Amino acid sequence: MDIQYILALQNLREAMGGVLNEFFVQISDLSYGVFIWMLACILFWGVDKKSGRFLFLNIGFSRFFMQLLKLTFCVYRPWVRSSKIVPVETASGYSFPSGHSVTAASNYGTVMQRYKNNRPLCILMGFMIILTMFSRNYIGVHTPQDVCVGAALGLFVVFAGARLWEWLEADSKRDYIIPCAGIILTVLFLVYISLKSYPMDYAADGKLLVDPAKMMKDGYKDAGRLLGVTLGLFLEKRFVKFSMDVSLQKKVARCAVGVLLIIFYEKAFMPIISDLVSLSWIGMVLTFAELILFIVIYPLCFSKAEELGKSGKKAKLQANKA
Repeated sequence: MDIQYILALQNLREAMGGVLNEFFVQISDLSYGVFIWMLACILFWGVDKKSGRFLFLNIGFSRFFMQLLKLTFCVYRPWVRSSKIVPVETASGYSFPSGHSVTAASNYGTVMQRYKNNRPLCILMGFMIILTMFSRNYIGVHTPQDVCVGAALGLFVVFAGARLWEWLEADSKRDYIIPCAGIILTVLFLVYISLKSYPMDYAADGKLLVDPAKMMKDGYKDAGRLLGVTLGLFLEKRFVKFSMDVSLQKKVARCAVGVLLIIFYEKAFMPIISDLVSLSWIGMVLTFAELILFIVIYPLCFSKAEELGKSGKKAKLQANKA
């Protein structure tokens, strides 16, 4: 049934001459790649710090559990299951659950949960989740069960996690639980994916259908992200404590410079280092460092710069009075 659905969408694409292909590719990309952390960072730095923290945690945990499911079930992509399926674009790795759907549900679902009194915004966010799910089916890279479980996982983390985060924030002494959970889960996950067995099926040309070593590298990356999020938020809360009580101009400046930093790190720095260093765990180091940079180091830098600017203005006023 699921393969027939994908083939029906493929026939629709062909009948329409592929006119909507690029649109749905772009919809998919909004919930992946460089955009994964952009919304969280903008919320965290310049809009609503608490919502930004919540979004960071939701993405980190939902993607972590997504990788756990992917590397446990090892489900092949639709075109591996049926040679009739020709996707709009190729996608590597295992199919179940859909990572794009997980991240879309985490991102858009968090906005829905945090701003639940804003009905138009919630409707828009819900529509974006559904549209992202459909886009993965439309371009032929995921089955309906892939996207449904992915979205359900993301939304579960958002709405079940909301209760947990409220409990943790009710007592400031409980904040150590998050980094401890991140460390323990990361260690257990790394041991598990390193020791478990993986299917070793080969295509007609003698190549592995899916290389487990490459999939483990993807797992390492999201383990690094979870560790970076949980430890980074703890360090920022305890030691950086940057203020949101600044002018709109400063908030815009924080976000503008930060977005450029995200793009540089994701599009230039990470690919260069990954090409230079062939170690399988380098991706984990880079994703961990990325989140520490966004959550701890960059906020520390702009908060210090803002303090210096404020001190400079005060000194100038005093000098003028004198």
